[in-house]
Amino acid sequence: MSAGDLGLSSSLPSDVDARAFVYTLEPIRQRQQWRLDKAQAALSLAQAELAETEATLMQVLEAHEEYARHVSSQLPLRLDPVAHRLSLARLSRFRKEAKQLEESRLRLRDRCEALREALLCERVKLDGLDRHKHDALTEYAAEMRHLALNECDRDWLGRRSIRSVPPPSEERQK
Repeated sequence: MSAGDLGLSSSLPSDVDARAFVYTLEPIRQRQQWRLDKAQAALSLAQAELAETEATLMQVLEAHEEYARHVSSQLPLRLDPVAHRLSLARLSRFRKEAKQLEESRLRLRDRCEALREALLCERVKLDGLDRHKHDALTEYAAEMRHLALNECDRDWLGRRSIRSVPPPSEERQK
């Protein structure tokens, strides 16, 4: 993986070839990335389930309201007591279902919050490993530049010593 993969390429000089860089913690960083991906998937599923539960709850509440209006409009007509009791039982079932969905919604909200916290924790761990990798790559680049400068110094000293020695033909003429 190069410095560009980290999104930090602007801080690394272009005079260093990072292809030979080996990050020894890469397997750990990769596992952490997988954990982050898994946490993101779990949060997505929980959020989808929460949205579905909320939509179902809204439908049940709307059906309850509509049926309650219908029952209240029928009261002045002096309905059969059995039909009225059945209507009230149906309204009770709507309320019971709405209560169960509300409890489920609250549990799912708590679960989503816990998953968000877990996701944040995994993100912080991965960011720490990414910073460590960037620091190691920066250190590697500095070491490679230092080695290149040492090589240039040796080359320059070698050329200088060759120039200071007179050619063999000049020695004979003296």
